[in-house]
Parts: sequence; structure tokens; C-alpha cells
Amino acid sequence: MVAEAASQMGWGLAEFKQGRLLRIFLDENDRYGLQPMYTAVVELLRSRRIAGATVFRGIEGFGQHHEVHLAKVFSWMPNLPILIEVVDDVDKIDAILPELEAFVGEGLLTLEAAEYLRLSRVPEGRASKRADTAS
Repeated sequence: MVAEAASQMGWGLAEFKQGRLLRIFLDENDRYGLQPMYTAVVELLRSRRIAGATVFRGIEGFGQHHEVHLAKVFSWMPNLPILIEVVDDVDKIDAILPELEAFVGEGLLTLEAAEYLRLSRVPEGRASKRADTAS
């Protein structure tokens, strides 16, 4: 049933591409200049035309210093764990890694193989037709 619906939408399993999942682990209080490090990382990825990134705030965790970062009700300055997930082509992720290593300074980067399918509400063939009819 799912395969049939995907086929009707113009999607197929053959359209999944080989890519890479990059995870960047930071602390909420990490900074790049005056802005949060996670904001600076997302802006860097965007400027390098990476397909996309999502930032998640954790509720508890610890890193290399073994200091527990925990969401507490009455915490004046929480320092929660931050995770940035990025999926794109292997070449694009590999190309940005050296820059990210220098940029982030302290944190953890992990890589995994990923298969991904870009979904769009407008099929590729129709996107250009819509632009033509809009003018």
C-alpha cells in the first residue's frame, strides 16, 4: 500500500540516495563570539549549501568532562546538551568536516552512512511549469 502510494506520488525506492548523517554534539552554553555555537554552526552549514540541519535540545547528558547537564525546574543557567543532525551527500559532508572541526573547537562529531529521499510537495517536472504559469 505504501509502495503504491509512493509510486503514485512519483517516489520509488530506487530514488533513495546514499548519503551521510553527521551528528554534532555541543553544550547549550557553547558560544561562537556572542551567538550560541549551534546557531553559528547552522549558519555555517547553510552558507556552504548543505541540504539541511536540525538542532535538538536534550534533557540530560554528559560529555568528555563527565559533568551531567540536566534540565532542572529551578536552574538559573541550564547548560543542556545540544545535538545538530545533518544529512547530505557523502562528498558535501566530507568537504565541510575540516572546517567544522576547526570551527566547533570542543564537542563531538559522529558520522554514519544514511540513505535518504528528498520529498517535495511539488514534483520536479511540475516545479518549472508552475514557475512558467505564475508569470
